Amino acid sequence: MCIRDRYIGQEKAKDNLSVFIDAARLRNEPLDHVLLHGPPGLGKTTLAMIVANELEVPIRVTSGPAIQHAGDLASILSSLDAGEVLFIDEIHRLPRAAEELLYIAMEDFRVDVMVGKGPGASSIPLTLPRFTVIGATTREGMLPSPLRARFGFTAHLDFYPHEELEKLIERSSAVLGIQLEDG
Repeated sequence: MCIRDRYIGQEKAKDNLSVFIDAARLRNEPLDHVLLHGPPGLGKTTLAMIVANELEVPIRVTSGPAIQHAGDLASILSSLDAGEVLFIDEIHRLPRAAEELLYIAMEDFRVDVMVGKGPGASSIPLTLPRFTVIGATTREGMLPSPLRARFGFTAHLDFYPHEELEKLIERSSAVLGIQLEDG
């Protein structure tokens, strides 16, 4: 079952994302970074989970507000395995220092860890395995352009038309074992 079958609606985003995933598989490389943006409740998190599942890699989930300092993000990044997906919900709410650390990690797959304080402090570069960041935001305009530029694929999710909402309700009711009547 592919992404087209697992996710209802957002046809343009799904089709483009499927091509992007297939290309990464053919190159035998991790997927490039993905930015999903649009109004809340449209399935950005669900889509990220499906992408990781389709790639057959683990997904680590966090959010911009959960990362208080650059060190929090460095800890998460340094524990990622090769090919793993890091999903950052509300990526527009990352603190500035963490955002700047993420630039280097996404582009060069490394982080600089500071050891010590004051004049004796030193920076130790830590090489990271290639991984994929999937960022989700309801406010793409709040992302600084250097961060937006590091995403190889960007998809805007739109509100669902009536027909797709019906399919979503039918599918959810079947999963929950709830019988629906027409109308």
